[in-house]
Amino acid sequence: MKKNFDNAISLCSVTEEELALINKYSLTELKADDIFAFNVVLCDNEIDRDLECFDMQSLKTLSELYIGKTGILNHEMKAENQIARIYHTEIEVIETQKTSAGETYARLKARAYMLKNQKNMPLIDEICAGIKKEVSINCAVSEIVCSVCGKNMKKERCDHRKGKNCYHILKNPTDAYEWSFVAVPAQKNAGTVKKFSKENASAEIENLTLIAEKYKNFLRQEIVKLSAAISPQLSVKSIENICSSLDIDALENLRKDYLQAEKSTFRPQLSIKENESSIDGFKI
Repeated sequence: MKKNFDNAISLCSVTEEELALINKYSLTELKADDIFAFNVVLCDNEIDRDLECFDMQSLKTLSELYIGKTGILNHEMKAENQIARIYHTEIEVIETQKTSAGETYARLKARAYMLKNQKNMPLIDEICAGIKKEVSINCAVSEIVCSVCGKNMKKERCDHRKGKNCYHILKNPTDAYEWSFVAVPAQKNAGTVKKFSKENASAEIENLTLIAEKYKNFLRQEIVKLSAAISPQLSVKSIENICSSLDIDALENLRKDYLQAEKSTFRPQLSIKENESSIDGFKI
């Protein structure tokens, strides 16, 4: 069972106590400068896009199950897709907020770390820039209960229709497999949480500005290279002037257009059939 969550990642500094927790999973002793740590909201008790929700006890059980679990990309369970690991979890209850079902709002927050190395820097930049911020969990539950009659949908059916007159409550989690960065989550509030304090707000804003500018420069360079190959009649200066006036969304769209044009422009001189027919000419 996969449950996704929007907008729930925030950056965090690592204390000595947290560094000790992280080093429980490391074969060599890591230092604070070796890692990138962030907060992530894995799930909550709000009714999601699948018209399902976890109850409070399920959140508590998941908080225990998700300690030490790995983070991957798009739920592709390959070793090379392992990018992060959870080292701490907690249940955050917001007494002033209610769910659509009238329950006090609660969510499962975790802290995860990843190595701050050359391979991970593009992903770290995307997290800091807010591009990668939605996450999804992959877990198993033994009960899916109708909110009206309380029947377990895994064992029997009821007369209520999910979305019409009931929703389903996910109970008794039995395992937590992994959590993943995704594009479209089911739970609207899961993902990376962004928080600023008075002490670090200006530094964080400056850091994000630098990351955004770095990404824009990358897009501009890519567009100039693609333009030189596809439209050599256009001067580099002209393309650079056009790119300098575009925001990130426009640059991404222009790069995408160039990549599509590149695919249609550069084709192999011989098709498979042509190649096969040329071989036939040498048969004895």
